Amino acid sequence: MEEIAATLKKSCREFSNPPLSQLIRLQNKAVTIMNDTPLRDPITPYYANSGLLKFRDIVKLYTCLIFYEHLSENKPSNFPVPLVSEQHNYFTRGASAQQLLIPFSRINIRKFCPTVIGKYYWNALPVCIRDLTTKTAFTKELRKYYLAQY
Repeated sequence: MEEIAATLKKSCREFSNPPLSQLIRLQNKAVTIMNDTPLRDPITPYYANSGLLKFRDIVKLYTCLIFYEHLSENKPSNFPVPLVSEQHNYFTRGASAQQLLIPFSRINIRKFCPTVIGKYYWNALPVCIRDLTTKTAFTKELRKYYLAQY
């Protein structure tokens, strides 16, 4: 296991800034080697059995952690995090679910901005996870939530 992690770190340093597809392929190869799976088997069940998150889910986890810190600890942020309930003075479905307001964007490049995509990730979480009081409990439940989707 430690050898695989060292190999991953070394290859990431060699690429200096590898494309996402190469990182995902490398992660899949590492899981394949760790579990000694046949070449043509689907890899997703082996992530769940190993308790490992896929790269995209790791990104979602840490993005949601940033939003959790800003929303629960009232940290000052450089990006606006308004709730839907602050937008309207009447009852809406988004306001009752404590969802974040996602700004309208005319072009797609804005939709993939971390502050916008993070709001999509946050709104997709169940309210029971968003309402947890400690950061460790939030992280633990969020990790379980993503693993349960495999």
